[in-house]
Amino acid sequence: VDADGSGDFVPISERPEFSVIGGDALRLVVVAPSDAVAGEEFRISVKAEDRWGNPANMYRGNVRLRGSGVALRADEIEFDEASGGVVWIDGCRITEAGEHRVVARDDDADLGGVSNPIIATETESQFKLYWGDPHGGQVVDPYKIGDFFAYARDVAGIHFAGFQRNDPAITTGAYEVQQEAERDNYKPGRFVPIPGYEWSATTDRGGHHNVYFRRFDQDLRRSGHGAHLDPWDVDTDLPHVREMHTAFRYSDVVVTPHVGGVAADLQYHEPQIEPALEITSTHGQFEWFLRESIERNYKMGFIGGSDCYTGRPGDDQPGHQLRRYQKGGLTAVYASELTLDGVLAGMKARRVYATSGVRIVAMVSADGHMMGSEYSTSSSPEISVKIVGAGPLEKVELFRGLEMLHCEEMSPGRSANRVRVTWEGASRETSYSGVVWDGTVTVSDGSIRNVEKIRFDSPRSEVDEASDSSVSWSYWGCGYTSGLLLDIDGMDDTGIEVALTSDVIASSQYGDHGRDGARRITFASADQVRVPTTLGSLADGPRRVDLGQLDRAVTVEMAPAPGPDRVEFSVVDDSPRPGINPYWVRVTQSDMEKAWTSPVFVDFVAGV
Repeated sequence: VDADGSGDFVPISERPEFSVIGGDALRLVVVAPSDAVAGEEFRISVKAEDRWGNPANMYRGNVRLRGSGVALRADEIEFDEASGGVVWIDGCRITEAGEHRVVARDDDADLGGVSNPIIATETESQFKLYWGDPHGGQVVDPYKIGDFFAYARDVAGIHFAGFQRNDPAITTGAYEVQQEAERDNYKPGRFVPIPGYEWSATTDRGGHHNVYFRRFDQDLRRSGHGAHLDPWDVDTDLPHVREMHTAFRYSDVVVTPHVGGVAADLQYHEPQIEPALEITSTHGQFEWFLRESIERNYKMGFIGGSDCYTGRPGDDQPGHQLRRYQKGGLTAVYASELTLDGVLAGMKARRVYATSGVRIVAMVSADGHMMGSEYSTSSSPEISVKIVGAGPLEKVELFRGLEMLHCEEMSPGRSANRVRVTWEGASRETSYSGVVWDGTVTVSDGSIRNVEKIRFDSPRSEVDEASDSSVSWSYWGCGYTSGLLLDIDGMDDTGIEVALTSDVIASSQYGDHGRDGARRITFASADQVRVPTTLGSLADGPRRVDLGQLDRAVTVEMAPAPGPDRVEFSVVDDSPRPGINPYWVRVTQSDMEKAWTSPVFVDFVAGV
């Protein structure tokens, strides 16, 4: 072992052990149930989190808790060595129906956090809202799968998770270990491991799909055998997506296509077993995938996951790597019970929605039929929407198919001196479609007083330089909207010039699970954007440059003031199309976190 990096190695008699620990605490993350019955007990967690999303297990401190209408077992908790960066508080109760949050604060360390909203009712609802990461990713060592599920349950505080190893890499022995971990960690009412695997064909054979079983100990049917696998069961392989669909069509299996390492080809679809598709993960946000499913007239819902390799299902962060760009997504499911059958029945019925990783509460119905439902009517449908955000809401958009029917603008107005610069979009409609944005804002006849980042999820994304006259940055992302907020002291004629260039990922070649060696991602120069303006001009309206490729755009505007965190409205569609009308909602918060609800499918029967 070379202990000091000097190049001098000395033999040791015992096997070395290394402890991987979190960094300094940067924030407090409070997780609570999204719904509760007044008077009944529940538990919440407080996590001290470092900049990478890890539990800050070296953090020591006392955290005060408070919540209007929430009776807490303790109003102060201590983080000590045994805490590991996470403290659970049992015996909490809601004292009255309504919307509630729990606030955590350590004034000495200047750390704080606010929980997701808790919607409390007087009586039990038919369906409860549960959160999970069905595509929680994978770890190489199968003996760490138990730790994978423990993290999901005890650190991320989610209700269900799926371990989804790429099938050509799964040995028979590893699959047996996985199945044992799934059984051992199944705790109905508390936590559900979803058995399954990632069917991992190349795109020309259908692309990657997640396979979920509604029973434990089911057979593994791979898309193909890796060279390291014993070929004894090669005759059970399902090399093409058509064969996979045929094999599972009349079973209780649930399958979801996604855009991950290899994008699924949506020309192949089996409605019997494919109720939803994954549109957000650490790989990025893929609204083009959502749109394609609607364009093909598929009746599919929308889910999110992490698809990570870090063993942190439920709250994964991208890490300092070339092919992960944002924190993991989440899936919300309305289920009658927290069991394996309950979770997958909710997914099968499309009572699901996707978020970018925050716990936004979304309720959408049409004439009383909740999201995922399908029904017929000869009357104009009334779509009812209720959203309670994890933070201030900016807009809530109601779509019929790909047509926006209504937009609820939530901001009460715009700032007089705060400028927002945002950029968004992807490089191509496939996997590893990130964009690197390098930009500069220059101010003349004025000064920049403060700069705040919006969704700089990747640690590769940084503000490089900042002065009172300019700011420059380098940013890595894929699909989602990110940006900067700049507080500017100036007058109407204060000049502002925004300049951005982008490099898009042009190749995504990697070795076969590391066995063939790495093949580098390559980049190609793409956009060059220059937006000259003034504070006075921006007061008249935003400046937006659409770049024409996969929603890539740059917007310069006076920053919208944060809006309320809830909205409730109804819209009657007086002109539904004859046939199937999918009504769905996209939620955007002020911090650019998002949610996408599964559609309600309304079969409108037109008069003769």
